[in-house]
Amino acid sequence: MGRYDFAITKVGQLLDDPEAVAVIERRYPGLTRQPMVALMKGMPAEKAFGMAAGYIGQDELDAVRAELESL
Repeated sequence: MGRYDFAITKVGQLLDDPEAVAVIERRYPGLTRQPMVALMKGMPAEKAFGMAAGYIGQDELDAVRAELESL
């Protein structure tokens, strides 16, 4: 198992990990520096990914999540 469990991992934990940021930035350049993302730091990653589902296809979200969970 990787270092992240999206049910309990907060967005801020992902943003504090350079490897996780690299995964996110590779797919979505500039996203981790957006003010709205900073406001979500205390939110569970599961919830943040649920909110993103309205903007990003589920297959893409699943791929990003799998990559982050494999770290």
